[in-house]
Amino acid sequence: MAAAAVADEVTEAMEQVEGEREEADAVADEAAEVMEQAEGEREEATDAVAGEAGEVMKEVVEGEREEANAMADEADEAMEPEAEREEEADAVADEATEPMEQVEGEGEDGDAAAQRPALPLGRVKRIIRVDRDIKKVTNEAALLIAAATELFVGSLAAGAHRAASRRGRRAVRAVHVRAAAREHRPTADFLLDCLPAAEEAAPARAAAAGPSRGGGRGEAKPLPHGTRRIDAFFQKTT
Repeated sequence: MAAAAVADEVTEAMEQVEGEREEADAVADEAAEVMEQAEGEREEATDAVAGEAGEVMKEVVEGEREEANAMADEADEAMEPEAEREEEADAVADEATEPMEQVEGEGEDGDAAAQRPALPLGRVKRIIRVDRDIKKVTNEAALLIAAATELFVGSLAAGAHRAASRRGRRAVRAVHVRAAAREHRPTADFLLDCLPAAEEAAPARAAAAGPSRGGGRGEAKPLPHGTRRIDAFFQKTT
């Protein structure tokens, strides 16, 4: 009887210990859940703060960039009148130097006059400044460009004369200039489209057209948008 009572007491004690262990496990699980929840809230708070900080930095950078662009635009606008005034002053100076250059050219001896280009440097400078990216042209650059232009025109004229002679013509016409330009590939690449092609039709073909078909010269090939014919540079503007 005593042994049975002792065994019952031991069993009860073990059951009590087991119950306390289960309660401790439950408390540990609750603590783990609380810690996981706290960790999740901490991560959410960190992500939110980082996102807000990134947005604030982006807004600040964008604002500074817009301010910098606005200041750059204002500076460009302020410089545009100055650039226009410089261009006008250069144009006036070029016009003033043209008569002086002519007088100086008349007073020089034959050798020095032969070295000066026949094209007026003031007109050459104005043609160069048609390109808005070029703000100023030095006299040396204009002199070299004028000399190169004279050599090019002389070479083209000589080729046109040879083409007219081969065809038994005494007068040089546009078709002869086109023939000379076609013989030199670099010249043909930039100049051929600027020359009229209406006169290249055979005389028999033009006669066959007759007055009933209009009898007029064909229209020139249209130029691409934004381009100008080379002869437009040498026309006087009013």
